[in-house]
Amino acid sequence: MTEQWPEDAEQIGNLVFVPNREYPYPFKVAVPPRFWMEEQTGVLEAAVDAYMNGERLDEGQLAALKLYLTQYVERAVMAHDANRQKYTGLIKKMRTIHDIESIADELAEFGAEVF
Repeated sequence: MTEQWPEDAEQIGNLVFVPNREYPYPFKVAVPPRFWMEEQTGVLEAAVDAYMNGERLDEGQLAALKLYLTQYVERAVMAHDANRQKYTGLIKKMRTIHDIESIADELAEFGAEVF
């Protein structure tokens, strides 16, 4: 990491997350998923804003959302019948806001609120 980040910062790809001590992940897991609001570079916030506003996503925004969603699916506590491999595969193939909405809606059914 080129900037001076706190000791508990975690870099995932080009995204840097700093855990919010006031809003910790509520479940005991080896490595907690990072929430989009914890990302420090502003890259993910811009991507989430564009997604939430229904704007066309550029390649960088789409890549940031893919990184974020992938780490979340890999780390989050979800219902036992959730097929993580299926969702990481779908995330890799995401191209549109509709794709993101569909995946986020399905993940919510398994207890993962990604946005």
